[in-house]
Amino acid sequence: MSVSRLESYRIKAKLLQKAKQKAGQDFQLKDAFALIAKTAGFDSWNDLKATLENQVDFCKKGHSAYWKVWYASYDEARAHLESDGGYLLPYQKDFFICDENFIQWLGVDLNDEDLQKVGHDWAKPRDADAYLRLQKKMN
Repeated sequence: MSVSRLESYRIKAKLLQKAKQKAGQDFQLKDAFALIAKTAGFDSWNDLKATLENQVDFCKKGHSAYWKVWYASYDEARAHLESDGGYLLPYQKDFFICDENFIQWLGVDLNDEDLQKVGHDWAKPRDADAYLRLQKKMN
């Protein structure tokens, strides 16, 4: 049975709470959620939850066969996009630059009208409605 990434964080938070309580500490579940979120690089549990629930998984099985350059910050990824081209995609709290082959692997036709409207920066698409339509077309 496969567990979602969000559910995995929930389980870790509950285990952390139990361990702290077993050690005699008064540790609430909300404190465990907050600590787990901070450790994962998010500002809060709500930030972590919203990010994981609302994000398209661009790194499905088979994705590793395609060229990507990873960045921890949007600004660095954007600079790469502007200097070398490609497509900028978000993944959790990171960003990556990919080429047209990866876009096609996602199931998007390079001549798709919605792709043209979205542009090459999928972290900040030019047309939000076109981006939603594009997501529905992906494998």
